[in-house]
Amino acid sequence: RRFGHVQLPWVDVLPTHWLNLPVDCALADHGLSTPVAFAVAAAMAALLGMIAHFLVFRPLKDAAALGKVVASVGVMLYLQGVAQLNFGDVRRQAHDIVPNGEIRNFLGLGGTFAASPLWLVAIAVLIGVALWTVFRFTRFGLATRAAADSEKGVVLLGYSPQSLAALNWVLASLLATVSAILIGSTREVGPLRNGTLSSVALSGLVVAALGAALMGGMRSIMVATWGGLALGAAQALLGYEATRSWFPAFLRSGVREIVPLVVIVAVLLLRGKRLPQRGALEEKRLPLSPRPTRVPQHIGIWSVVVVVAAFVFEGSGPRTVFAFGLSTSLLAALVMLSMVVVTGYVGQISLVQMSLAGVAAFFVARMLADGTVSATNLHATDGPGLPWAIAALIAVVVAIVVGVVVGLPAVRIRGVQLAVVTTALAVALQPLYFENPRLSGADASSLAHVRAPKVFGINFASQGDSGLTDRPAFTILVLVTLVLCALGVSNLRRNSTGRRFLAVRANERAAASVGIDVARTKLLAFAIGSAIAGIAGVLLGVKESDVSAANFISQASLTYLAFAYIGGITSVNGAMVGGLLAPSAIFTVSSNYFLAGTSIDDYVTVIGGAALVSIAIVSPNGLAPAFQNQFQTLGRWLLHADAADWRRALMRFGPTAAAGLVVGYVIWPARDSKNSVVWLPLLGAAIALATRSLVLRLARRWLGATEPTGSREGYYRALE
Repeated sequence: RRFGHVQLPWVDVLPTHWLNLPVDCALADHGLSTPVAFAVAAAMAALLGMIAHFLVFRPLKDAAALGKVVASVGVMLYLQGVAQLNFGDVRRQAHDIVPNGEIRNFLGLGGTFAASPLWLVAIAVLIGVALWTVFRFTRFGLATRAAADSEKGVVLLGYSPQSLAALNWVLASLLATVSAILIGSTREVGPLRNGTLSSVALSGLVVAALGAALMGGMRSIMVATWGGLALGAAQALLGYEATRSWFPAFLRSGVREIVPLVVIVAVLLLRGKRLPQRGALEEKRLPLSPRPTRVPQHIGIWSVVVVVAAFVFEGSGPRTVFAFGLSTSLLAALVMLSMVVVTGYVGQISLVQMSLAGVAAFFVARMLADGTVSATNLHATDGPGLPWAIAALIAVVVAIVVGVVVGLPAVRIRGVQLAVVTTALAVALQPLYFENPRLSGADASSLAHVRAPKVFGINFASQGDSGLTDRPAFTILVLVTLVLCALGVSNLRRNSTGRRFLAVRANERAAASVGIDVARTKLLAFAIGSAIAGIAGVLLGVKESDVSAANFISQASLTYLAFAYIGGITSVNGAMVGGLLAPSAIFTVSSNYFLAGTSIDDYVTVIGGAALVSIAIVSPNGLAPAFQNQFQTLGRWLLHADAADWRRALMRFGPTAAAGLVVGYVIWPARDSKNSVVWLPLLGAAIALATRSLVLRLARRWLGATEPTGSREGYYRALE
């Protein structure tokens, strides 16, 4: 409204300055009027709804629940990343849409009430009544409700389920946009009480909205409307009562966020089995969970590589960033291993693993504290001052207890419903524990110090004398921990416990019919996953030395889930690949070092979100399982190839690689002189070969081509 510009929902990815994608459209020189700006925002919302349906959720209409959830997370991460790039870190001051004055002696009660919440209540009720009327009395509404129960029945009646879905996506996007505009312009309501807008704060509203929708059983619009109003009133009342002297001091921080969590858990436990499920014609199976093979060989080779790299990059000047990225990758892989157990093996969609790591990190900091201050943290924290090993063990046990509590709803629910519960818990944990000085010893403005361990005189601190995170001792400590956890998860997949996990993931009723205790199996998976996440949290605390709530926001769990799914959330190899791709890990550090002009850090969220959606649609098994056969084939080919094979491979793959080299050398450096003229051509060749492989695989899938039976041709086809 103020500037007269509209930001399009993408970023400029073309590697030139002379040819760019438009990302900003100027509609006026001096701003727009409020009605026109509102109409433009509504049109953009309708466009986003159509894009989300046709590009993401229509291809996934028959996918398993996990694929749909991760695609939703991918869409959210992508849009948040685009908003961050297009609007920056500056919070925008919203224009007043509803009156923000005061009403004196409201309803004769003698008090003074803010006008804006009352306006919002009236608008919410009017929208609820209008929606109820549409879905209760119109042909579109009746057909939509019928399609939710049975797509086949709607098709027999002459309606297109996909057309109905597209229209509902547009309607839902419009409603979400109108709600964000109204709430963002109101200074007294919700997480935007300061009247400023940010994409992360707006996404936090989804938890309370889910609570209200569940109160209506995902069917009743009016019950959801009144339930949402009651939920908001309860939050406001508790927020007021928390300021009074009688209220428990340890609950004053985060008490508002507890309300949606309690409502969601209660509704799902009481009514979870009666909630409606989408009546799809067919639902695909979950991604396969491959049996780990050649584990000792992989551990031996990659452990040597990591140890050598840790010593090579220590104190190596600008290349020291690789030591930081290496330890970050190992820790990220450790967190993702916990997701492999809970989500990959048992099929329970948990979005709280990084929050469990945060519980362990803050708890170990409190157990190590003894009331003294550190050089980097002048905030004294009271604590028992326990030895490091005992404090770390207790912190991991606490993470296990919290994880098992999180898993209790999984006894009755699973899939999308469990994802809702874990999301609500992740959002509530930040103000309730991470920013609660009574419990964690820290708040939003202070840090929790984690003392580094010393074993046999060896200091395992992550930071050296230079202040950089490059000490090989810490990297080796994380490596040993990761190896032990990876061995445990690999053995878990091969033994009877792992088979019970997979049986529960495939079909809970069938598993129960053969004598498997489904509830105990689920809780065991949550306990194991929470233990691994807790270990990662303790080590992350040592790496950071001073941890803050910003390290463990609910967004972090979503981001790590995204890269775990991209790597392959059902396999140990997938966790390792996901660790390499995580924020601030080897992939990001290498990109910033060799491709300095690309500013890859700014694009991590966008890349992760787009890649997550693409992987969910094209290769639900993830990158590691998808390319495992190709790497094995390449290894066998290198062992047995003769001169003729090399000549044939050069003729087959050489033109594509050469084209990528030319593009990388000629075009990409023209974008920014900081880009490397050595690494960009190599990256161009790699992208060209990967694109060729992807196009050929998709073409064979669409054309139904069969694989060749000849051994030599089979090698080349497998390599492609």
